[in-house]
Amino acid sequence: MKTTISILLVITFSIFGQTKVYKLEEIIVSGSRFPTNIENSSKNIILLSAKDISQIPVNNFSDLLKFVNSVDVRTRGAEGMQSDISIRGGSFEQTLVLIDGVKMNDPQTGHHNLNLPLSLDNIERVEILKGNGSKVFGANAFSGAVNFITKKNFSNSISINSIGGENGLFDLGLSINTSFNNSFFISRKKSDGYKFNTNFKNDLLSFSQNIVKENFYANLFVGYVDKAFGANSFYSDRFPNQFERTLTRIANIKSEIDFDDLTFSSKIFYRNNFDDYHLDFVRPDWNHNTHFTEVYGTEIQTNYNSSFGKSSMGIEFIEDKISSSNLGKHLRNQLSVFAEHNYILENKFSLSAGLFFYKYSNVNLKILPGIDIGYFLTEKLKMFVSYGSSLRVPTYTELFYVSPANMGNPSLLYEESNNYEAGLNYKTEFYNLNSSIFFRDGKNLIDWVRLNKTDPWKVENVTNLKTTGMELSSNFNIKKIVNNFYINNIELGYTYLSSNRKTERYESKYLIEHFKHQLVIKMNTNFIFDSNFDIAFRYELRENYPSRSLIDAQLTKSFNELFFFVRATNLLNKTYFDFPGVILPGRWFSAGLKYTFKFMDEK
Repeated sequence: MKTTISILLVITFSIFGQTKVYKLEEIIVSGSRFPTNIENSSKNIILLSAKDISQIPVNNFSDLLKFVNSVDVRTRGAEGMQSDISIRGGSFEQTLVLIDGVKMNDPQTGHHNLNLPLSLDNIERVEILKGNGSKVFGANAFSGAVNFITKKNFSNSISINSIGGENGLFDLGLSINTSFNNSFFISRKKSDGYKFNTNFKNDLLSFSQNIVKENFYANLFVGYVDKAFGANSFYSDRFPNQFERTLTRIANIKSEIDFDDLTFSSKIFYRNNFDDYHLDFVRPDWNHNTHFTEVYGTEIQTNYNSSFGKSSMGIEFIEDKISSSNLGKHLRNQLSVFAEHNYILENKFSLSAGLFFYKYSNVNLKILPGIDIGYFLTEKLKMFVSYGSSLRVPTYTELFYVSPANMGNPSLLYEESNNYEAGLNYKTEFYNLNSSIFFRDGKNLIDWVRLNKTDPWKVENVTNLKTTGMELSSNFNIKKIVNNFYINNIELGYTYLSSNRKTERYESKYLIEHFKHQLVIKMNTNFIFDSNFDIAFRYELRENYPSRSLIDAQLTKSFNELFFFVRATNLLNKTYFDFPGVILPGRWFSAGLKYTFKFMDEK
């Protein structure tokens, strides 16, 4: 492993010395209160474009995130039925998930945060903010945020997607898009499972409508997802007969009015989630829990452009509630006021500073400041530093859950942290290098612990947890250097993390099981008959776990309106797990077709 890392460092720093200057394509991201050119952003943001997504050998959006360094997706089962996402050693509760900038986190538990009405077919791009994002998104963007941007520009077309594979895998989807700026998507995915009680069924439906005028924009997005799955040992290895079904419905409306230098925008959003859980489906009335959560809110924001930069102010109100057979009935609300100012000087110096004033039920007023500074040392080399504070309130499960396997704690305090980061970015047309070091000083962090494997998991506040990390990533666009070479692109990403918490006799369920070393390598190549071959390698060494090396691959081919692929996950057929007792699938082959029919083409 050390030899591999040394070779990567030699390659990146040898190319670092190139001096040719290129004009790069402008890419806009939403890592601040303003749409920002990624070149001027001083946050650590990873962008997965539609092209990037097509070159990663996965069937679903949650597995897609496994191939971003510093992102940890821990799965139970297969095909994204139950996945937890964390960033830079944080817990899965500390990552904020959004669709088109609208918050999607579930107040019951972060296990439901990825219950989203999305498929790879209706995602335009994914933006991953690594590190604290509270000055932009408020609480719960504790260690990072993932923003799924849906497709907005539609033509008159109908697409049919189908996937079949081992273990009875079946996936059929229909997408209808029109030039009236709307889109409809429906799909069903199911499998017999790769071992006892890992079968699943997933139904998904979404609709999007855009209204675009000269100085007015509005978007409506509604979605529904229904998951039912065997949950063999998901939450405790003492119970192999667990079963769960979740139904999630979301609706949000966004609008924006532009008056030259002044812009008003608003959001209205709603999300509910129904969770039907059996600890043992053989005894359906024993430890059978049902939970229903609702989240609704609104946000109003105004942006102003002047010679002094871009200023933003706004207010947000969110209320969440739960009605549960186990957790009881509870209601909480949040009122936030935020302000941010961005300033760019001659495209060399950038400053972004903001405050998030946050008032939550049973939490005194908190002020979350943040500042990001960037400076171009040369036309290709940029340095940046950032600071931000954050907090997260416990979920209802952490507070109130009671079962033979897990015990909540109504006395939990909210989590807090201070986050520091510094880095260098170097970019040319055919090569880029990103490097950073970061430090998070956490207070009262929440974890589930136990003394013995026969004990239930219990929730506690950890007094203090300091996490230090380093990232290094690079991208080689070989096709722009050697036009007819069989390798088009190579991406490398490495992350090192270290935490100082001592577990003593306790076993930690989440906080001390982050990656210590993570290496991701992706390669896109030309193959026979004008096809493409993509291969993705992951080396992962998790704290208190054995190391593992995993390879996924796919072969793709386009025939005008027809797209075909053959895909293999866990190509080496390794036995591994993300959670003890929950063995994940071995080698799994699948194949698929996508046919797109265009109609009523505009002249």
